[in-house]
Amino acid sequence: MAEADVELKVKPVERTAEALVLSYEVHNRGAHALWLVDGLYDEGPTGRRQLAPDKAYVELGGSHVVVARMLLPVPENMLVEAPEVPAVSRVDAGQTARRRVVLPLPLTAASPYGTEPAETLPLEAVRELRLRVGYVLDSPELRRHGAQEARGTVYETTEYGQTLKAQRVLESAPLPLPAAAAK
Repeated sequence: MAEADVELKVKPVERTAEALVLSYEVHNRGAHALWLVDGLYDEGPTGRRQLAPDKAYVELGGSHVVVARMLLPVPENMLVEAPEVPAVSRVDAGQTARRRVVLPLPLTAASPYGTEPAETLPLEAVRELRLRVGYVLDSPELRRHGAQEARGTVYETTEYGQTLKAQRVLESAPLPLPAAAAK
C-alpha cells in the first residue's frame, strides 16, 4: 500500500484558556487494513497504566513543536526495562479513524523516556506546530497481544522491534495556531 493510500487530515487547531486541541482523521483509502500506533498511556494512582485517549508526546525544538502519537524509539544512550509500545487500533480498508489531542498550556515536552525536568514553551513562542501519527500495515506476520487496563478496557499492542521497523509516519504540514481564547 502506498503512502498516498493513507491520508492525515487535521482540523483547525482550537485554543481554550488552558489547552490546544488538535482534532484529526486518518483515512485508509487502501485495499488492506492498517493499525494506528496511537494509544498512549498515563500511569494511574496504583501505578498501573491506563489508556489516555487525548495524550500525545511533545517535542520542543526552539520555536518548533512536534506533537506525536506513534512509537518512539528508545534513545541509543538509554537502557530501559521495557520500551513503551502504544496500543494499536485497526482501521479497515475504506474506513476513517477520528482522534483528538489535548495539549495543556504552556506546552510541555513529553516523552516516554524523558529523564530531565520537563521543558515548557509558551504558546506565543511557537512558530511551527506539526502532528505526526504512526501506523503499521496489517499482515499475518504482525504479532499483536491483548491487554486490559485497570478500568477494564481491553486493547491490543504490538511488539517493539517489529513495530519500530514496520511503522510508517504521517506528518501534517505546519498547523496555523489560533489567536488567544477570549476571557
